Amino acid sequence: MAGVFGRWWGKVSPYYTKAYQEMWIGVGIMTYLYYKVSYGGKKAVDSSAHAVKSAPSHATKPAESAAPKAAAAAAAVAAASPVVVVGDVTMNDILQRQHKNLILEERKLNLEIEKLELEKAKLMK
Repeated sequence: MAGVFGRWWGKVSPYYTKAYQEMWIGVGIMTYLYYKVSYGGKKAVDSSAHAVKSAPSHATKPAESAAPKAAAAAAAVAAASPVVVVGDVTMNDILQRQHKNLILEERKLNLEIEKLELEKAKLMK
């Protein structure tokens, strides 16, 4: 594995160390901004760390089927989980947004499948 990394680093190191040095300043600034937005500083990290309590991993059952049971499980988790406030967004809001995004992604994939099936039908004629 070290040999693979060494060969890769030998090829890309001029880009990371010489050509694109200014990139690292941007990476550092974006990392700092992400930390401040996500955690809101030390006080928010300390208060939210004590507020979060998770159920033991052996208490949950594995999912048996895909979409309907996953939606029901997400709703149950959202209802049962303690409200953890990070800025103005609660854990419930985050779970609802993730659920909506998953539904939209599933719809997009279904439309893409339909398009591909239509193209396949056209080619078969």
